[in-house]
Amino acid sequence: MSWRNVWITAIVLAGVGIAVGWFFYAFEYVETDVPAPLHGEARYNPFYALAKVLRAEGVKVESRGSLNLKTMHLAAADTLVLGADVRTLSDADADSLLDWVDEGGHLVFALPPGGEGRGGKLLRDFGLKVVDAWDCVIWRTSRKKESNYYCSQFGFKLVSTDDEDASTAFDLLVGDAENGYRIGRQSWGDGGWLIASDLKFLRNAALREEGNAELAWQVLAPELQGGTVHLVYAVDVPPFYVLLIKRGWPVLAPLLLALLAWLWARSQRFGPLLPLAQGHRRALLEHIRAAGEFTFRRGSAYALYAPLRHAFDDRLRHADPSTAALDGEQQATVIANRRALPLTQVQQALAPVGLGQQETFAATIKTLQEL
Repeated sequence: MSWRNVWITAIVLAGVGIAVGWFFYAFEYVETDVPAPLHGEARYNPFYALAKVLRAEGVKVESRGSLNLKTMHLAAADTLVLGADVRTLSDADADSLLDWVDEGGHLVFALPPGGEGRGGKLLRDFGLKVVDAWDCVIWRTSRKKESNYYCSQFGFKLVSTDDEDASTAFDLLVGDAENGYRIGRQSWGDGGWLIASDLKFLRNAALREEGNAELAWQVLAPELQGGTVHLVYAVDVPPFYVLLIKRGWPVLAPLLLALLAWLWARSQRFGPLLPLAQGHRRALLEHIRAAGEFTFRRGSAYALYAPLRHAFDDRLRHADPSTAALDGEQQATVIANRRALPLTQVQQALAPVGLGQQETFAATIKTLQEL
């Protein structure tokens, strides 16, 4: 092994050692907790964390993906939290819920989003009307005394059926009559119900914040009467076309582009309906050729030869009068010697024989044109 290779190896090892040493000097190993994505029931149940908290407080909780009053067997002291659009309730289900609340049940639900003017039977029976007006409610936590904001796009107004103020029937009203109320609680027979603009503060991610957790307890605690809490996180399933547009657009977009490309490839190109008419042209050469072939087939080959021979004689008289004055064989000999051509070829051109044959006619005409 040469010294040159030894030095190269030493330099490379030194560079690697310096890089490793700088890495351990500049960087420090630190353990970091990274929130893992939701999995299992927490992925599809937005009230999963709320159920865990209530069970930790000793409350019996049942979570359901749909509202089925026949199988739920709601008791008088139970609490029902509806986490979806109440407009999907049938008239029979709305009447059953009203009877259950009147017998001692407690209902917690949210306003239907975007439902101004069409809140559904349940809201009409409670004397509520949805309004589209963005507003925020400020409230303070009991620990940090910090201001918290409960904001929503939709609120509700009270529909009074008599001259009395409808707000006096409520135990709690948060908001104002002009922009709409955001939270309301009212006794109804032996039970009661609570309405909020939305129940987002009860969902999994929102409960991590201390302010939302305290608001959730302030809202739900008066409704807990020792019975079972039924958490219904979905009472309806969006139509298939809605799911397709919301969830399936990564597949629909390429398919649409492929369809448009296929239609473009298969479609007829734009252009005139009829082909363009050909312009007028004089096919003089074609007519001359056709006339010559016709004349040759009729046995009049000499008639085709004669004009060219007359033109040759005229040129020869102007160019060489002495040669033009000679007789046939003498003239052919002089021209053959002067042009270095075979005598028989020149004689055939000047005194043709057998012009009726196509090959002889073509050779004769070619020689006469060269002369």
